[in-house]
Amino acid sequence: FPQNHNLERALDWIFSHPEFEEDSDFVIVFIHWGTENVADPDWAQLDQAPKLAQAGADLIIGAHPHCLQGIQYYGEVPVIYSLGNFWFNSKTIDTGMVQVDITRDGISNFRFIPAIQSNCRTDLAYDAEKARILSYMQSLSKGVAIDQEGNVSKP
Repeated sequence: FPQNHNLERALDWIFSHPEFEEDSDFVIVFIHWGTENVADPDWAQLDQAPKLAQAGADLIIGAHPHCLQGIQYYGEVPVIYSLGNFWFNSKTIDTGMVQVDITRDGISNFRFIPAIQSNCRTDLAYDAEKARILSYMQSLSKGVAIDQEGNVSKP
């Protein structure tokens, strides 16, 4: 993959090399994007996510904003705009992980796992804190349902 290029040039390069999609069973894009400390995806994330899906991504996970951002689907491709800070500094902040079960047919299960970063460590969230973070993620997420265990689905 070319280094030090903008996304448009990288996508042009990917589209000119179709063998990558042919040789890949499942493509995960982990991308550094978004505006710091803003819970809503910015214009570039909203522009780039469908282009990455079209380029062959099967799952898109973002990082950089230092806060949680929502989940959305482009076709069958889930996009987690930002998982927040899993382990970054001593601030107390909501964060999370994703668990994705992949079969030959694609994603069979997709779950957001809430956590809290505090004092330079991260712990899973339980009970009321878990419910609060899941409710917050649901409020940020368009066109998805997130149940009390964090399972994500298209309604």
